[in-house]
Amino acid sequence: MKTLITARFDKSYLNVLETITKDYEFAGYGVTGEKMPVPEMKEKIRGIELLISEFEDINQEVIEAADKLKIIVCCRNEAFASIDIEAATKKNIPVLRAGGRNAIAVAEHTIALLMAVSKNISLTDHLLKYTDQLTNVQYDDEGGKRAETMSEWSMDPTAPFALYGGGPEMYGKTFGQIGFGMIGKEVAKRAHALDMNVLVYDPYVSQEQMDYLGAKKVDLDTVMKESDFISVNCNVVPETVGLVSREKIALMKPTAYFVNTARAKVLDYDALYDALAEKKIAGAGLDVYPVEPIPAGNKFLSLRNVVLTPHLAGSARDIVGHQTNIVLADVKRILDGGKPRFICNPEVLA
Repeated sequence: MKTLITARFDKSYLNVLETITKDYEFAGYGVTGEKMPVPEMKEKIRGIELLISEFEDINQEVIEAADKLKIIVCCRNEAFASIDIEAATKKNIPVLRAGGRNAIAVAEHTIALLMAVSKNISLTDHLLKYTDQLTNVQYDDEGGKRAETMSEWSMDPTAPFALYGGGPEMYGKTFGQIGFGMIGKEVAKRAHALDMNVLVYDPYVSQEQMDYLGAKKVDLDTVMKESDFISVNCNVVPETVGLVSREKIALMKPTAYFVNTARAKVLDYDALYDALAEKKIAGAGLDVYPVEPIPAGNKFLSLRNVVLTPHLAGSARDIVGHQTNIVLADVKRILDGGKPRFICNPEVLA
């Protein structure tokens, strides 16, 4: 089976690849770090039976130029971002994706954001490194510096202990989750391991599917009202666009923290900003934004009660290994006459 691999590929899985084919070539993004241009892809795809891609644009032109293509693989969760699935379906070509390749990475990042903001880790790290506010340098009434040693454990209202301590423990708190897919399940595992009570809003998942994690299925209002920590982990579909609205944010406790590592379209960012700026909620951790990269001067950058990361929750060095393992297993399932776990157009195998 002649194979073209333009995705990042974990070479420790070459032995698995060679049970599928010994006729393979690495090229494109996985080799150079740059997407192969469409005209070059159109030339390269001729004679290829198995394509394993990641960021290359496999559009209608490329698919029409493919004369022998039997399987398209996209090493991403959202294959539609780079694959024309409709064009592939018209040619009866199955499109596979690397479902859950970064679920663990996103789940860990979600918990890390919540800890960073609720325990003032990021804020105090910044103040220690880039200001004198948490050192022994104090200022007199005229603004001049004067050295004075103050214990960080002092109960003086200007001491670090008083200013930045007192964040909540996670133990025994209520963790509210919006979405219980592959990422959501991994987040719930970690919340459960921290001895939190997990509430989940996901109309497509039954209570029985949540029982093994001790999670409780509830409506969205209950998640927003009762949770001490809230995490968004759902996909963007018509039903979830704007799901976390101004009205829903207004239901949150003033002591609650909110994190979004999913997609910006799920959340009313203006409403979240207002709630943070007016101290109507305690804080937030954000990894996704309406405009990316986040523009310089964005209003969230001025808030002390928010921790921001530049859409890297799903990035971890282990992901290449995960995606390689996931997609090769599904290719083998198809070739063995079985049903793949992650297929975008199952009708072509019917």
